[in-house]
Amino acid sequence: MRSRTASSVVPLHRETDVADATLVARARAGDRFALDTLVRRHLPAVAGTVARLLGDPSEAEDVVQDTMAAVLVDLPTLREPRAFRGWLLRVAVHKVHRRFRRRKVLRFLGIGGEPEGGLADLASEEATQEQHAELVLLDRMLRTLPASERIAWSLRCVEGLSLDEVAVACDCSLATAKRRILAADRVIRAHVAIDAPGRRPR
Repeated sequence: MRSRTASSVVPLHRETDVADATLVARARAGDRFALDTLVRRHLPAVAGTVARLLGDPSEAEDVVQDTMAAVLVDLPTLREPRAFRGWLLRVAVHKVHRRFRRRKVLRFLGIGGEPEGGLADLASEEATQEQHAELVLLDRMLRTLPASERIAWSLRCVEGLSLDEVAVACDCSLATAKRRILAADRVIRAHVAIDAPGRRPR
């Protein structure tokens, strides 16, 4: 009997040459190697974004695990297989929103709050003391914003996503994404000396 990979199926040993849409199709058909390839290709970047959004490595790890569990269940619902990365980020951002809502409830009950860490803890070793101070202040301002504005602004101005990508990740219209970013930007720039040319909403 001929091997399944011997003829019509492209082998995964050259996984960088295999398109996401092909891998999604295989994963839906039960090919675990295809799913693993998708995860290796996209999850590290999404995990980094989640960590910066939440500012808590432990909580971020939980969100990444929840995201992967959701992917295993919901992959058959993905309408555009070639857009797997954007869909994966949207799933993760939804989980981040849930974490922010949970924090709000815990604060209301007096048994929790924002984590002590944040962007400053995730900064590179080369960052100066002044940069650390600005990151601490930026974290403080971000925490005063509604979660929807905080996430949209961070995706645009910290992660460098395009407006279209922010809208997809936040599962909202382009106009709504832009409005959230501008609202957050006004608050942040009134208190924090930051300049990110090319990343402000247009």
